Order: sequence, then C-alpha cells, then structure tokens
Amino acid sequence: MTGQSSTPSNAVLISWVSVNHRAAPLIPALKDINGKLGGRVQILYLCYRDVPGDEGQRERDSLKETVETLKRELKPHCPEIIKCPWKTSAAPTDHDEIRKFAENVLQDIRKEHPADMLVIHMSPGTPAMHAVWLTLGSTGFVPGPLKLIQTSDQRALGSGKPLVQVVDFRLDTVLRRYFQARPYVTQDADDGQVWNPSAVKSQALKEALETLRKWAPLRTPVLLLGERGTGKTTLANYLRAMSPFQKQQNEEWPSVVCGQFRTNPQLARSELFGHAKGAFTGANKKRIGLLEQADGDTIFFDEIADIDRDTQRLLIGAIEGRGFRPLGDAKLVRPNFRIVCATNRTVSELRKDCLDPDFYDRLAIFVLTVPPLRDCTEDIPLVWSKVLTQSTNTAALQPLGWERFSNHPHLLRQLMQHPLPGNFRDLQRVAFHLLAELNAGTTDDAAVERALHTLSDEIDAPLDEFTPRFPVKFDLLLGTFRRRWFSAAIEKAKGNVTEAARLLGIPRETLKHHISKE
Repeated sequence: MTGQSSTPSNAVLISWVSVNHRAAPLIPALKDINGKLGGRVQILYLCYRDVPGDEGQRERDSLKETVETLKRELKPHCPEIIKCPWKTSAAPTDHDEIRKFAENVLQDIRKEHPADMLVIHMSPGTPAMHAVWLTLGSTGFVPGPLKLIQTSDQRALGSGKPLVQVVDFRLDTVLRRYFQARPYVTQDADDGQVWNPSAVKSQALKEALETLRKWAPLRTPVLLLGERGTGKTTLANYLRAMSPFQKQQNEEWPSVVCGQFRTNPQLARSELFGHAKGAFTGANKKRIGLLEQADGDTIFFDEIADIDRDTQRLLIGAIEGRGFRPLGDAKLVRPNFRIVCATNRTVSELRKDCLDPDFYDRLAIFVLTVPPLRDCTEDIPLVWSKVLTQSTNTAALQPLGWERFSNHPHLLRQLMQHPLPGNFRDLQRVAFHLLAELNAGTTDDAAVERALHTLSDEIDAPLDEFTPRFPVKFDLLLGTFRRRWFSAAIEKAKGNVTEAARLLGIPRETLKHHISKE
C-alpha cells in the first residue's frame, strides 16, 4: 500500500467499491461542494473483494468501471486511486472476516498518513461492511483525525437530506476515552498517548497492558517503574481509561510533575492540598488543591521520588481516605480518588533513599515495571510514526515530504536495532534532527544518517534494573554495539576498510565479514 500526503489539511477517502452503483456514491463525496471532508481529497483507497470465479469478476468489473468513471468525471482533479484487494473466500456478510481486513487497511493507511484526515465512506458495500466501518470509526480504533460520511440516494434527497452527510456516532469505549483524555501536565516525548493499545505487537507490552487491565477496577495505588522515557504517562492514561475512576467528558485529568517541588516543599503542600485565603504571605485567594480536584477521578504523580518526606506523610492520610485539611483551613476534606505514581528510580533506591517506608508501603500495592523500547522492537515502527508526527507539531515545522520518513526502511531498521537508552526521548531527538536536516535541504540519506548519529549507545541503568528485563535478546544488543563501532571506524577511516580494521584492532577479513552480513 503506497501513497503519501503533503499537508495536514489533506483528506484521504476510504471506501468499498459499490457493485450495484459503481462510482455514483463516490462522486459527490469527492467533489465535496460544502467542504464537509475537512480538505481536498488527495488519495482514494478503494477496497474490493478479490475472490475467484464469476463473483470475483463482477467485483473487478465494478472496480474497473468505477475508476474509469471517476477519472472521466473528476478530470483534472481526480485524486490518486489506490486499490486495496481483499483476497478472501469469505462472504461479503461475514462480519468477523470483514473486520480483520478493515482493521489492517485502516492501520496501514494511518501509518501512511499520520496527520491527515481519514474519511470513511459508509454508503458503498454490504450492510455488514457498513457495520464494521461504523464500529471501527466510532470506537476510537483509529487514532488521529477521522470522519464517517454517507451519501444520499434519490429517496433521501427527496426527504430533504443533504447530498453528503457527516455521521456523528460515538460509542463510549476504553479506546475512545484513552485517545480523548490525557494528564494535563505532560512531557513532550510522552503526551499520554504514545502507544496505540489496539495495535501493540510485542509480548512485553501486551503483558504490561494485560496487567493494567486486571488492576483497573480496583481503587488502589499503582506504582509504575521504568527507565526514563518509556511511556509511563501513557500507561497511566490507559489505566485510567479502563477504570471507573474518571470524570466523564474530562479531557485533561489531574497530574503532578513532582520535580517542581524539589526546592520548595511549601509549594507542594499548597498545590496538592490547597489553602485558604490568607494562609500565608501571598495567598490572596482560596486555592482548591489537586487532590480535591481529583475527587471521583485519578491523579498521576510523575517522578514521585522528588516529593519531600514531610509531604509524603501528609499524603498517606489522603490515600487512605482519612482526608486532610488545606493550609489555613479547619475544614476536613475527603476526596475519593485513585493515585498512580511513576518513577525511574529502582525499588532499592525508593526504599533506601527516596520514600518514607510507610508511604512506600501504601504506594506499592501494585507495582509494574514498564518495558523499555528495546524489549518492544515490533512496536517501534508504529510509535516512530507517532513521535515523528508529534514532533512536527512541537517544532512547528513540516518540511515538504516529511511523511515518507514515517516508513523509511533503513531508518526503522536502525531504530529497531539500537538499544535506545532514552527510549521515546531518543526517538524524539532523532525526529527533531531529521526535521532540521530536511528543512535545510539535506538529501534524504544524509538527513537520516545525521539524525541517527545523535543516538547514544550508553545504558546507564544500575545493575539491579537489568534483572526484571530478563529474558533479553542478547545477540541483538551486542550486534547493536558492534555496528555502531564499525560505522564509527569506517567513517573515521573515510571508507577505507583496511584502515577501519586497524582502528578497531581486528583483522580486515573479520570486519568485511560483519559488513557483508548487515
């Protein structure tokens, strides 16, 4: 499947071929006289059943006639048409088989067009095909901008229906809640939605998500451990989306970046517990604390180890439901919330140096070690596309053709082979450097290499952090280190293999052998 978008205002139309009506339902949508699609349609993906025999021939004849009519009627503004064959023996009424095909199509198209508006045309096809489009389009299965449309036949037009209708149908699902909400204080590399839970492939991440599903119904604390940049904020957001501890229609939910309190414990108490007017110098009005704001919801503490011990002891009463008194206020407040905490510290560091023992015991009811990206290599292509798109928004820069690097084979291969000690932050760094190089007019190959060169091979985790990661792909880790040294030596030797081998202190034939295997 190919085809690229060029600007975020583009629309991509996705539809089944209509065996009975051919191009008729598509033409009004593609002309989009009233601008309901959110942008000019640049690409049309036409899905059709590719089955043997007369039935398949009828489908192919319909496809051929549809394409010919569109090119004739829409000339010179006919979009690029990409055919998506469903090679199957299943009936066009088999909901489950249609769903599997449609899920793959939508995931592939979103990967190709990470920032564009995807428009699903529901009119062509069988009722089962309509139902599948409606389900996938209304439940949050596809991240990013998406619309469902249908076109009216003559009977509908006669009753006053518009020619093109946007279908506003939304089901309340975990995925929809996950994609609609995020903690209101997030870091750039982890905006609370770096993973698409429905598209996860790696066993390590699948197990982490399944563990969170088991814990979601309980109003008990959850402690997320992991290296820096592993997506802990995203997992906290997913845990909340699955739980009953969330305020409906609350797009931003309470979160605390604990690092801001390191040098000012008084600020921590004011922010968390609130204060009365006049409670201290500068308290000109009453402040409702984050814990009280989180009543009926979840509250997320990022880097909980940065909270001072006195504040930790105050938090114990709030966690246990005994309540607290805002600064300068005699009234006892008892909010009902679920606390989720994250840190890149180890358990031994938390117990020994960072957390009050009683506070740790309250937090560590459920403890999950978030897997690093090097243990989730199958998921890197999808998250790279997400990070690259996010980085164009953060940097306010979209060099022409940047989307094609979402699926760049060499770039993805190198990212999947690298240990990525900074995890998502490493991906973000590569994305920013790539955008800078492309904007400066650097050639594609050079831009990719310079962006990859910003990665570090250093993994500075303490030894006791390695234990939870076993089993690992040790050959892959060693191979990554070896490749980086070989690349550096060859660059230093300006491509001279003999000189590179001398710099590495290995025989020339050994270096040539490893290069030939890459």
